[in-house]
Amino acid sequence: MEDFINFDPMAWAGQPEQPQTVNEVKVSSVEPATVSAASPDDHEKIMAVGQELLRLGANIADSYSDWLRLGFALADGLGSEGRDLYHQLSAQSAKYREAECEKKWRQCLAKSNGRTTIKTFYFMAQQAGVDLSEMGRRFPSNPQFPQPEGEELEYIGMVLSDDSDSFPQVEGCEGMREAQCDQTQGFSETFFDTINLDDLPSLLRDAALTQTDAEGKDKMILGTLCCLSGAAPNVYGVYDNRRVYAPFYSIISAPPAADKGQLTACRQLLIPIQRELDQQNQKAQDDYQQKLAEYAALDKKSRAATPEPKEPPYRSVFIPANSSATATYQALSDNQGWGVIFETEADTMTQALKSDYGDYSDGLRKAFHHEPITYNRRKEQERVNIYCPRLAVMLTCTPGQIPLLLPSCENGLGSRFIFYNLSRRLFWRNVFERHDKTLDDQMLELGERYLHLYHALQQHREHPLEFLLSQEQQVEFNRFFEGLQLEQVGLHGDDLIAFVRRLGLVCFRIAMMLTLLRHESFDPMFDPLSQSLVCADQDFQTAMTIANCLINHTAHVYANLVPHDDKVQTAAAGMAQAERRFFDSLAGEYTTADARQAASAQGIPWKTAERYLGNFVSRHHVASRVRNGYYRKICSRTVSSVPQVR
Repeated sequence: MEDFINFDPMAWAGQPEQPQTVNEVKVSSVEPATVSAASPDDHEKIMAVGQELLRLGANIADSYSDWLRLGFALADGLGSEGRDLYHQLSAQSAKYREAECEKKWRQCLAKSNGRTTIKTFYFMAQQAGVDLSEMGRRFPSNPQFPQPEGEELEYIGMVLSDDSDSFPQVEGCEGMREAQCDQTQGFSETFFDTINLDDLPSLLRDAALTQTDAEGKDKMILGTLCCLSGAAPNVYGVYDNRRVYAPFYSIISAPPAADKGQLTACRQLLIPIQRELDQQNQKAQDDYQQKLAEYAALDKKSRAATPEPKEPPYRSVFIPANSSATATYQALSDNQGWGVIFETEADTMTQALKSDYGDYSDGLRKAFHHEPITYNRRKEQERVNIYCPRLAVMLTCTPGQIPLLLPSCENGLGSRFIFYNLSRRLFWRNVFERHDKTLDDQMLELGERYLHLYHALQQHREHPLEFLLSQEQQVEFNRFFEGLQLEQVGLHGDDLIAFVRRLGLVCFRIAMMLTLLRHESFDPMFDPLSQSLVCADQDFQTAMTIANCLINHTAHVYANLVPHDDKVQTAAAGMAQAERRFFDSLAGEYTTADARQAASAQGIPWKTAERYLGNFVSRHHVASRVRNGYYRKICSRTVSSVPQVR
């Protein structure tokens, strides 16, 4: 769960100057007066905060999701008396339309169920610059502003899912889809706090230690592994009777202000390799220009008998995501089948895949499994084959960008990615704190260290290294993923089979990368008399721990963001009564067997109970999955906080 900043507006003082509501909108009430949801003191406090927002000219409802949050928060705190304030605050946005705002207010008032409370309004006000400490001193009889909790800052689109089609989309906003995706802001689970720091390869440990918290360490570990996997030549493993290589695909999603921008520093890991490629490119280009000049100096007869020099390929470890399909494949081919797509905005790839000339989704699906990619090069009228593409993809995005990039589960692109969801950071970091080195400099130094490992791998061109799991590790791997597949299919349906199976392959690749990075500190790095790399037990356990965490992030994305056939059936408006009773009957920690027994006692079919269990974890977030078949209720979201059907 997110850590929210504490704000205590409890020391109240003098009256502020009279509010100036220049943009105030007068709307005559057409609904019958009802009793306010707040006490007189609370009512005055809410209105005072609202007037301060108007005085500041704060636009706190510009996005669709914030507009809805504001409506539900005021409906909770003021009841029908919040109507005028809702219009006034909405009117600070250029998107304001009186009729649409009135319709939205009625919907919020009718659908308000206490999940989004007046706490959210106070939080939005503080974020917009209202000094709640100063405001609090004006109300000494009731000074406490409640601190917002995680689920109260989540988007409440699920509550409205039964009639979402009736909601008008505000001009210029992403609309309902983006707003629904905003609920991922409340989901967070880390793996770094469950592994031993000393068990990590030194290079990866140093990358993790550039961050201060578990979530930050997680993102740097995943970013480092993914980027470097796209530059790990001459090492392979045999998985499901096929030769596989290290590169894998990852998406790290986060709402704004979640520090995902720090992942950009992971590009520095590959800069030393890119610099070497640039030098090789320049030398090849110089040689080409010299040969071209010599060719041009030939007489007509000699030139006819001499083939014209061919321009050398431009090699780059980075492949732009906004390239055409042909350019993408060309770049991959020029770099001998290796490459990394690294984009901090998934929209860049989304726009390319939507265009006729840029749809390389077929190539992405093939490259994940190293299947051949064939394309025609028009300039030389040449047919090019990439027999074994080895591509890594590292994307960061907001939750709202995921369903645009992956609009369906059907074509299999979504199941080729691993997912990790960052939570919003609601604290201010000292931006002037002095460090010995910037984050970019630290990651660049790690890239220089990896360059030596890269050179050592290049020496095995004729005899590639084979990555192996021990027999005991193979048994444990198969046992874990067999149980995971049964569990996740039961919780979320058959569509999740592809996600689980490809997560198994990614787990194998992560273990391969951990083993490679461990050899960075060996001397010599690789045994010259051996052509195999056996996975160390600590690397295997680290990879399995990461996979156990990633399946929960992946299931969350699958259940909430990626469109699929079952979503309409499971997108309940909060918890249904039967679902809530089933949840109440479970202990604080429970197993699948416990849930089966509870379902039988209540006459709930097991298939339905399995769906409920999946909803508890991935939709309502009232429980967490510890490991296969074991679950724990989230203490801060007790039964009393579960949304109830009205």
